[in-house]
Amino acid sequence: MRVDLHTHSTASDGTDAPADLPRLAKQAGLAGFALTDHDTTAGLAAAAAAAKKIGLTFVPGIELSIVADPFAEQSPLAEDGPADMGSIHLLGYHVRNDSEALMIIETKLRRARETRNPQIIKKLSELGVRIDYEDVLKIAQNGEDAPIEHAIGRPHIAQLMVERNYVKSMHEAFARYLGPGAAAYVPRELPTADKAIDAIHSAGGVAVLAHPIHLGLSTADLEHTVARLSDLGMDGIETQHPDHEPADTRKLTALADRFDLIATGGSDYHGSRKAIALGSVVAPDNAMHQLEEAAAQYA
Repeated sequence: MRVDLHTHSTASDGTDAPADLPRLAKQAGLAGFALTDHDTTAGLAAAAAAAKKIGLTFVPGIELSIVADPFAEQSPLAEDGPADMGSIHLLGYHVRNDSEALMIIETKLRRARETRNPQIIKKLSELGVRIDYEDVLKIAQNGEDAPIEHAIGRPHIAQLMVERNYVKSMHEAFARYLGPGAAAYVPRELPTADKAIDAIHSAGGVAVLAHPIHLGLSTADLEHTVARLSDLGMDGIETQHPDHEPADTRKLTALADRFDLIATGGSDYHGSRKAIALGSVVAPDNAMHQLEEAAAQYA
């Protein structure tokens, strides 16, 4: 069963509407897919309804940003604090979008973005990059007549910078201006790992570490981080991802086996914002069944 368990829509930083993804997934030869927008479940209802109409298996999900250091007790906003290290991303599968615990975290993350975005715009202006926040909002809306509530963030700012020829690519925008430690980077307050995992479980979901290779950790540090997250209740680890080399996948699969974690995978599809095709990376064959079994204990 070919399933892509990592996709994004216009509810966060993808370019396809949630209701369009099921049709695109079917065209890509997928039997099912998960919508895992950043820090929001706003697109799940539309995607679920569209998937049901065409008989496609749908997994409601989310991708939460959490403190980069899973051992930290809080997320300070100091320039030299842990938030400057970036963040860890946790995927939540089979989540309910009416969960109070999850909505509390979503609201906090949205407010953190709303506070940070104008600060980034101000820093960019001081660096000679003239970006109007109203235009960033239009980028996020993506031409929709009745847009859902979007999670607006750095990718939308980066896209506008590319369109205005301040940078040649999204990668350059993050490397020079928007990534941790870059000239216009502004940290934001993030939930801790234990709170995020508990919220996913409270929503009936399964917590999975997203694209571990992005953490840039040594093998020993990665093992230590996975062990700590597993102790906090994490259920799985994303072993298949476009940025994972075959050696990475083998290492991560071994970690999944070692810590009795579910191995998942997906394309991290963002539509035209990234050159990665929907369904170009799929989950291991037994991932869907294992996620369903795990979710049952949190229902």
